[in-house]
Amino acid sequence: MIDFEHPANRGVLAYLRDPARLARSVSVAKGRPECLPSEVKDPYLTLGTHPDLIERLWETLGRVLPVDCRVIAYGVPALARPDSGVILGIAGGTMMYALRLDAAGAAAARAAGAPLVFRYAAQPTIGIEERVIDVSTFGDSWVFGRFHHLEPEWLKAGFAATQGTPR
Repeated sequence: MIDFEHPANRGVLAYLRDPARLARSVSVAKGRPECLPSEVKDPYLTLGTHPDLIERLWETLGRVLPVDCRVIAYGVPALARPDSGVILGIAGGTMMYALRLDAAGAAAARAAGAPLVFRYAAQPTIGIEERVIDVSTFGDSWVFGRFHHLEPEWLKAGFAATQGTPR
């Protein structure tokens, strides 16, 4: 389903493949570049991503798309357009999900407060260092989600914008 050579996926795949990220991951599927949710036992509980974020990505947002786009990429819940292999969204950890939108949707999301940078705070007592993720490294039209009520519509437009993107 994911096109690992597609130029549109270059930035997000660099993040997902990052050895430091993979070393921190507790996902049972982190060693698999791609698999379907049905291939993982209890994906809502074993991917190292909060179940509410997986539900947001796969059910609330994924449900508005015309085809099933649910996939797991390097242990991370994701959405990818099956005909082009372009990744449309990912979720991770306890608070982060990111979406590929079209240009207008990305501008609207940013105007509504969707950030481009996400910070995981340091937890020195348990040995966790601060991590900063800049979603602009994924591509020009990526934003971090904020449970905004217009995200489903923005994602639908992002899906449509990847139509005809060659595989």
